[in-house]
Amino acid sequence: MTRKKIFLPIITGALMLMLTACGPSDEKLSEAESARSLLVEAKTNAEETYLDISDESLKSALDELSEKEAKIEALEFKKMNDKKIDEVLPTIKELTTQYQDLYGSLSDTLKSETEVKEEKEKHTAISVYFVNKTGLNLTEIVLHDLTTDAYSENYLGDGVILGNGYTLMGVSLDTYKDSSEWEFVVTDEADTDHVLTCDDLRTVSGDEQPVFFTYDAASGTGKASFTDDQQAEGTSQESTEAVQEASAEESTGD
Repeated sequence: MTRKKIFLPIITGALMLMLTACGPSDEKLSEAESARSLLVEAKTNAEETYLDISDESLKSALDELSEKEAKIEALEFKKMNDKKIDEVLPTIKELTTQYQDLYGSLSDTLKSETEVKEEKEKHTAISVYFVNKTGLNLTEIVLHDLTTDAYSENYLGDGVILGNGYTLMGVSLDTYKDSSEWEFVVTDEADTDHVLTCDDLRTVSGDEQPVFFTYDAASGTGKASFTDDQQAEGTSQESTEAVQEASAEESTGD
């Protein structure tokens, strides 16, 4: 009886020691859980940022990390000992760093795309076509935004000539919504620039708005108008002549 009483506490203590050795220490378990939480946070940040961008070039890298991260999330730290946790901690920290680096790249892309989007929202595209009635053969047509002092590219392109009386179709004018004053600068074959005052582009509605280019060589002034002033003047002159002829006929009849 006495010997049994002596060995019983020893056996019980050994069993408790073995059970303790099967699981991690509280400190190591806390370290592992904290490391995994940081990994999950890094993954979430990267994936949520990816959803906000249109660039898909980093998708494969994100998928590759996701597969590795899923294995870490599946680990049961409570069933691991301290040594096993120490073996897996470097992998967790490495994945976390990779996700953080990827998040940085995705954030840069998001910033760039946001800036482009915000700038695009400041612009309006106006669909027009040019009718050259200047009496000149034009080698360049440039829109000058007087509000922002910005110049467009040459709408004709290199080596293209828009002859007098010809039309250039399919032109898209990129304008700032906040601008209020424009002019066209056209260049002729003698490499001379001519400024054409422009109608208010904010009044354009619908597609394929005609823009008539006219130029008065005597005064050195020109216009870019939405109405054909030359045709209107011709119609007005014809009307005046018709009235004069009618008056003359009435006088002759009298």
